[in-house]
Amino acid sequence: MKTKKTIVDNRRKDILSYIRENKEINTNDLVNKFNVSDITIRRDLNYLESIGKIERFYGGARLNQKNDSKNILIENKKEKIAKKCSEFITTNDDIFINSSSTALLVLKYIKDKRVNIITNNAKALFLDIDPHVSVTLTGGRISYPKNALTGTFALNNLKSVASDISIIGISGISKDGDLTTSVMDEVEINQYMINESKSKNILVCDSSKFLKQANFKIGSITNIDLVITDNDIDRNTIEQLEKFGIKLIIV
Repeated sequence: MKTKKTIVDNRRKDILSYIRENKEINTNDLVNKFNVSDITIRRDLNYLESIGKIERFYGGARLNQKNDSKNILIENKKEKIAKKCSEFITTNDDIFINSSSTALLVLKYIKDKRVNIITNNAKALFLDIDPHVSVTLTGGRISYPKNALTGTFALNNLKSVASDISIIGISGISKDGDLTTSVMDEVEINQYMINESKSKNILVCDSSKFLKQANFKIGSITNIDLVITDNDIDRNTIEQLEKFGIKLIIV
């Protein structure tokens, strides 16, 4: 199963690289190049479109040039943040990870540590994870395009386990320090992860999130023990975090 997921993940990366090189492709070309079925290619293209990498059109796809350069910069920031976060994880930790793409990336960088991950992010299925890492999905209703697992089923399953650390990503932070999400169905799950962590809550987010505010509150910055972000964070935000007594790491 893991080998199959790795193959899917790698093929989608290769498809995106191929589209970047050619700017615009048709579905039949991809079917022939990657030697898979038309249905498989359509699923891959649907996934890449759902995360904003490409634009679909009848019979093919093109690179989402408007977002591509910006996305590459943000993705690089997320990778650095996730890698730094992995340094705070130790063997035998039980860890909650929410549906944030940055939080999920931490899984890539946990190496040679026996840890248990509980997450409501279905995209964990597509990551190549160290064999020492055990991943449990909450189950629940799939909310697109984030592939977040939500609803009563997910929340009830989550409530049957506990964590040492919660790694949380957010849609935005208000000027008053409210942690917010744009998806109402994720509120209770995020709140539970934040409130039930026994050791520490780690907030992982790129600096742009400090300039945004989504509609639904999941907690307060005062619930957070450690913030990891990138070096584009502005001085005023740094001073605010210091006033709250939050430990800040800039990568």
